Formats: sequence, structure tokens, C-alpha cells
Amino acid sequence: MTDDRGNLSIDFLVGFTVFLLAFIWVAAMISGILVGLQSNTIDYEAVAYRTGVILIEDPGWPASPPWEFYADGQKYEISRFGLAISKDSPGILSQDKVNRFFCSSFIYPDDYHTRAIFGDYPYQFNISLKDVERGTGQSVGEVLPSGHGYIRRLVKIKDDSNATIGINQIVRHQYNNTENATRHEFSILINSTKLQTEMTNPAYQIDPSREQIIINITDLRSTIKEFGDGSKPGDITRAASTITLESINVYKSEGNTLSMVRTFDSPFIDGGSTPTTPSPTCSVQDNVSLIINPRVFDIMPMGYSKIYFNLTFDVGPTPRTFLNNTNARSQPFEYNYFPDNVTQPRLRDAVVEVGVW
Repeated sequence: MTDDRGNLSIDFLVGFTVFLLAFIWVAAMISGILVGLQSNTIDYEAVAYRTGVILIEDPGWPASPPWEFYADGQKYEISRFGLAISKDSPGILSQDKVNRFFCSSFIYPDDYHTRAIFGDYPYQFNISLKDVERGTGQSVGEVLPSGHGYIRRLVKIKDDSNATIGINQIVRHQYNNTENATRHEFSILINSTKLQTEMTNPAYQIDPSREQIIINITDLRSTIKEFGDGSKPGDITRAASTITLESINVYKSEGNTLSMVRTFDSPFIDGGSTPTTPSPTCSVQDNVSLIINPRVFDIMPMGYSKIYFNLTFDVGPTPRTFLNNTNARSQPFEYNYFPDNVTQPRLRDAVVEVGVW
């Protein structure tokens, strides 16, 4: 007697196979049927949260040089906004990025939608930042309606570092203890490697590859030695002397080799609001300011280089003492972490709010 209790009939196998194939076909068709259907409800809270994370925890792209230093004509090369100083420091915002994000060269909503909101849905939105310490606010977008997605985040804003080389520092470092000469040179050292190794916390680090450096050289005329009061022939007063900025050359030092890599053509003269290009020279009354952004360093390997900004001045009409630190008695001014030399970066409280509808 044959025991066939564990066998399946041919009819059952054929039927089950047909059913399985039909089920697979229907399952594949359902996904196509549902294409183009969309829920009538949108989670605006989720969109606001996502936008807040992008802005507050990401530095944006491009990263080197940072997007905020791209000119208005290059804004289409910016693919993503982000206000954080780095991915390692979420919630700490760059002052330079904040200034650029809220500037008038970006158009609402198109420029912001494609770089901060993302997606094909035509969201409306409002993004604002309140500087608690300064009591100021900035915003972009429309007036918030009732019933919108919303997120608020407490953040810190990192100030730029800056240095002012005035009469006190000039005397302290003996930058005015020079011989009578017509041509004088003043050198500023930026040692990127040293800046990054002496301070590793990005919140307080001076990083020329990510943020701008501001150097103000003031009281230039006071370094000229007074010869008489102008009442006698041959008397040359400080006021009668001329100061001419001939050039600002940038040098790179690697090992024992010093080589010129470029010129710096955008100093601000005597408090002017726009840079003055020496062409070939420019007249100075008392002050020269350098605003050095990361694009200046982009053409050089900053990681292992000392960078010198060398300002050349001519003083007339006769040889005079003047600002000079290329002699044996003084060294180049170093941009570093000494508070006497440089005003250090600091953090301020702020609030970022994102509304989407």
C-alpha cells in the first residue's frame, strides 16, 4: 500500500503558481497606479525642522572657499546655504555667513527655496534671526500667517577676530624706531598652521581658510618725526608730509624659501567704505585697513605655510622716520591669540526661527 499523504497534486501546484504570478503582477501595478497621487496634508512642522537643521548645523556648500565669500555674480555656484561655522560645531553660527544670508543680493523666494528649503513644492516661508546681545533682528520671507509649521532654535554667533595696530602698539613693538628713509615696509605674519594647532576648538579658533581677518593700521602720521613747526625754511611738519601706499605684496614662506604669490589690491584707505586699488599707488592720510577673506588664501597651500602681507610706503618730500618693522630691532606683526595683539573671537546669544506654510 503506497503512502502519499506528503505529496501535492499537480493541479494544486499549477493553481498555486498561477495565483502567485497574478499576485506579483498586481503588486507591481499598484505602485504605478499610485504615482502622482499626493496627500492633501503636508507636514509643515517637518519641513521647518529640516530647514532649521540645514541652516544651524551645516556650514553650506561650497566649503572652500566658503560660499558666503562668493560675489553676487557667482551666487549660482552656491548649492546650499548653511550658517554653522563647521559641521563639528552645530548651533554656532558664523557672523560672515549670517551677514551674507540676509543680504539684499539674494532674491526671495527663488534663491532661498533652492538652497535652504529644497523640494518641488512651492512653500512659502519666513526665516529670522534675533541677536539677543545686540538687540537687533534680521529676516527674509513673508509675514507669518496662522497655521504654519514652526521651529525655534537657540544659537550662538561667532564674532570675527580683528586687530588694530595703533600708536600704543607701534611704540610698544618699536615699529616707529626707524632711520630716516624715503621707502618703508611693514610686514604682517599670518601663520595658519600655528593658529589651528594652538586652538583646536572651532568656536574660538582663528581660521583664515574659513573666516575673514580684519587688520586696521592707524595713526600712521604720528610715526613721522616732527622737524620744526613750519615757521622756518626747511621745516617739514607731519601735516606737510606725504604718505603713499605703493603696494601690498603677499609672500609665502616654506622652509627657508620666501616667494611672492600674489598682490593684495583691495585695502580700505582712511575709513573709506569701498576698497581703493593702488594703481600704481594711492595717497594715505592716516589709516589703512585690510579685510582679508579666505578667497585670498585659496590659491596657496595654507596648511604648511607662513603668509606675509608686506605693505610698502613712500614718505616725502624728504627722508623721514615712519612705520617700519623690517629692521633688526622689530619683527613682523603676528596675527595670533595674544589679546594685546588681536581681539579674539567671542560668542553671542541669538535665536533662529523658521516658519513654513
